Amino acid sequence: MTTMLLARMLQGYIREAPGNEGSVEFVENHDDICMAKPLMATDKPGLPLYMYPTY
Repeated sequence: MTTMLLARMLQGYIREAPGNEGSVEFVENHDDICMAKPLMATDKPGLPLYMYPTY
């Protein structure tokens, strides 16, 4: 069930790099297994707004 929820969350949104960054760089840190620069992304709804419920 967790896998399905995660997949639905990933597919339901469009992810892109913030406006001031052209691309995402996957450079590893030489001291540990973390990325050298934190991953930053913005999310937008993937479907038209009328398809989301309003309460």
